Amino acid sequence: MSDPAARPARWAALLSALCLLTWASVAVLGPSAAVPALGAGRVPFDLGLHPSSATVTVLLAVAVVCGGGALAAGLRALARGWRPRRFLLLAVVGAVVLTCVPPVGSADHLSYAAYGRIAALGGDPYSQPPDTFAAGTDPVVSAVRDPWRSTTSVYGPVGGLLMALSSLAGGASVRTTVWAWQLLLLLAWAVVALVARRVLAGDDRARARFHVLFTANPLLLTVGLGGAHADVLAGAAAVVALLLARGRPFWAGVALAVAVGTKAPFGAVAVGIVVAAVAARRCGAAWLARGVGGALLVLVPAHVWAGAHAYDQTRTASRYVSLATIWRPLVEAGVPRGVLLPGLVLVVALVTWLWWPVLVRGGQLQRAAGVTVLLAAGYLLGAAYELPWYDLLLWGPLALVPAPVALTGTAAARLTLLALAYVPGLVDGMSPLVEAVTLGYRREVGPWVAWAALVAVVVTGIRQRRTVEIR
Repeated sequence: MSDPAARPARWAALLSALCLLTWASVAVLGPSAAVPALGAGRVPFDLGLHPSSATVTVLLAVAVVCGGGALAAGLRALARGWRPRRFLLLAVVGAVVLTCVPPVGSADHLSYAAYGRIAALGGDPYSQPPDTFAAGTDPVVSAVRDPWRSTTSVYGPVGGLLMALSSLAGGASVRTTVWAWQLLLLLAWAVVALVARRVLAGDDRARARFHVLFTANPLLLTVGLGGAHADVLAGAAAVVALLLARGRPFWAGVALAVAVGTKAPFGAVAVGIVVAAVAARRCGAAWLARGVGGALLVLVPAHVWAGAHAYDQTRTASRYVSLATIWRPLVEAGVPRGVLLPGLVLVVALVTWLWWPVLVRGGQLQRAAGVTVLLAAGYLLGAAYELPWYDLLLWGPLALVPAPVALTGTAAARLTLLALAYVPGLVDGMSPLVEAVTLGYRREVGPWVAWAALVAVVVTGIRQRRTVEIR
């Protein structure tokens, strides 16, 4: 008798390999409209061929579409009982390769290198923008791309310290500093996989779902790890916190501090952990003290180092509106920015109310992950500023919950279409035709993709809630 999961599993592996290969090919070709130049050095390696913006745009679009197709095929195979093994080996090879070639899709890693360099040299990345540091002569800090040259760090103190650590390893070399950061992200990714393997041992179905949706998810491997984004570090730490919260609260607190101390929205994980613990009647004084102690051990010295002004740029950024969000057409139509925060709260509340009886069920780990999924999904759907790699807030917790295909499929389609909107990635280097096509898609199609995803989550949430209530 044939294995019903074999065919979609083969498609998942093939499309995932194509996704990783085409993404890595853009990186190895060298500086382009998708890959900022890193200066002299050997690793991460590239050929320095300077491909055209059209070439890299087509290759990245193929990578994203293949990644979305691989995720869809993987979900179908999981539903038919697939237990991936060689698929995980493909993900491991892909992750290592992506770490050895330049980051693709944005210039964020140059900002990380600059903020780390400023901190490593005794400056303050939370008050000194790159264009004012060392009179613009430092080889690492001056590599920052527009529009971030005059922007102070928006990342939390723990992330800032880890950026400084990467800078100490890289010295005055942009390329080496970026590679040190990439190695740190690869380590975080590996730790998640190992912790999940141990915590989920004995539940092959849960472990398979986690690997397919998170550690071996080709969209996260490329858009996240392949772009060397800080969200990879925060997302990995957040998942470790969820996995360890029940049995090892101290280390869960440490991991949570890394997540929240890198990007504040990952505080959703803390809410999920506490709510699940209270529901399970495990929120005793000793358990809570160990968790809080672990978190404070990291957060207190990091905040003392950064100072009270560490979140000044975060507050400023809260009023930004990116193109591919539900708010962009409304703001352009004259809706005041003062409604952005209340609107976000409303979306989070609506998604949480609709999906709570569906997702917040099962054991303590599943409940914690379920609450986090609700808050993360609501935040990402209702945020005024949203980029593809921000979805790392959602996918780790989602991989730990047996969520309906309607929700997981919507999240996969949304991430695929949103990632397409941010191809090739840089604000310069595009030909007029590529700029017209890519920015046209981002501006004209992106907001309606965001609206379609929100409507789909609400409609399917209503149906799922009714089903649960009938039962």
